Amino acid sequence: MLSIIKLRILRLKDDYLVFVFMTAMAIGLTAIFGISFNTYRPTVLVVDEDKSTYSEYFINELKENNAFNLIDSDINNAVIEVEEGSATVALIINEGFQSDIENSSDINLGLVKIKDDTVIVTLKEIVSSITMKMSGSVKIADVTSEFIYSVKPEMNKESIKLSTYENVMDAWKYKNPMSVTTTIALTGIDTGYDGLIHSMIGFTIFFSMYTMVFAIGTILYDKQYKTWERMVISPVSKFSIFGGSMIVAYLTGAVQIGVLIFCGKYLLKIDWGNSLSGVIMVSAAFVFAVTSLGLMMSGVIKTQAQLGSIAPIVLTSTAMIGGCMWPLEIVNNKVLLFLAELTPQKWAIQGIENIASKGMGFEAAILPTIVLLIMGAIYFTIGVKSLSISNSK
Repeated sequence: MLSIIKLRILRLKDDYLVFVFMTAMAIGLTAIFGISFNTYRPTVLVVDEDKSTYSEYFINELKENNAFNLIDSDINNAVIEVEEGSATVALIINEGFQSDIENSSDINLGLVKIKDDTVIVTLKEIVSSITMKMSGSVKIADVTSEFIYSVKPEMNKESIKLSTYENVMDAWKYKNPMSVTTTIALTGIDTGYDGLIHSMIGFTIFFSMYTMVFAIGTILYDKQYKTWERMVISPVSKFSIFGGSMIVAYLTGAVQIGVLIFCGKYLLKIDWGNSLSGVIMVSAAFVFAVTSLGLMMSGVIKTQAQLGSIAPIVLTSTAMIGGCMWPLEIVNNKVLLFLAELTPQKWAIQGIENIASKGMGFEAAILPTIVLLIMGAIYFTIGVKSLSISNSK
């Protein structure tokens, strides 16, 4: 087996640029896309048809929430921009907004949208919260101004009411009656979706697959130049041939993923969660699954040129379905979600992301690891059978 391992390592020396290029691509694209995702704010057009004091207050409250990029607009321009996709949604403050607030009536706001999505749901929640807060503050201001005016009738009642309203709204900013902190049970750390972490995991998995598949694909060189047949009939056992080839390809993928995890931690300041052993276990199982997938492809494909043509199609399509490019939480199609379950990328992302981004512990890595090992065993069995059959022909 040592002779086979030495042979594969010597062959990899000619392909070291693949390792370097894929590693650099993963780190570079993670930095670009991760930062872009974290700074992205959907554009929301605001059409103020009430032009009142309270509508101005409402817009200012909305702008203090940094979830959206708010732009003032008129109704005609808003409709055009939403239709053309320049803006996600337009919020219409209808005439009578101030009187609805003052009279505690139902507040009707309009939305111009193409479809419902998470941005619009979030906007509705924020708008509802602000209007409820404004309505409550107006009631407090009414009661307070009535009382002060009854005691000191020489004072301007409207000025008292306006001043009271502003003080109440300021109090909401600094003296909230309650605070909410999101914490995952049993972990004790704050959590939430992080675009940078998802990008790092997705690109690490995506680009490392190329290195692993092409590393085990050196078998095709042997098949193409007829050295594979000579190796099979040589005194070297098949176990040594397959084992040596798998070990070198496995170590290549493991080293690359290790380098990417290390660079992510120290270059991009990524927190890999409170169970690095869980992340490593899932990564190790993923490397086995993908190396076995490369072995299976090498058993079916005949030449290195064919591998160069087919591998990008297989790896890119499964990476997209498996959630390397975007979180699967935004996918609603049941067929795509079912297909995602069949990809090793989905299980690797699920295991690592649950630890690094969602605050879970080692237990989150167990199921993905088992599934990846089963996938790897199936791919490995098919690959060995295919190579044995092709050699016997």
